[in-house]
Amino acid sequence: MKTLRILKYVGFGILGLGFITLTIYLVMCLWNSLIPLLFHGPVLTFWQTAGLFLLSKILLTGIAPGPHNNNKREWRRKYHDKFRPGFNYDENKTAPEQV
Repeated sequence: MKTLRILKYVGFGILGLGFITLTIYLVMCLWNSLIPLLFHGPVLTFWQTAGLFLLSKILLTGIAPGPHNNNKREWRRKYHDKFRPGFNYDENKTAPEQV
């Protein structure tokens, strides 16, 4: 039973690496087919594309693990406090039409 669990982890790891490799390859193909023709930019290798992909992931989503939904909830609360003064967001999350 323990070997089956280990094989699952190894299998998912291989699938994850395959998905990442395929994604990087598709980004590389898309870049190399569009950017040099449209903007006279450079042709990227696989590792350059992997670095660009990692850099864009860090810049756009951050490096902290876990969900990032707290800012959305704070933004909604500030919105309702400012623009809908009679609306209590905590009590009535599902029916904003009643206001």
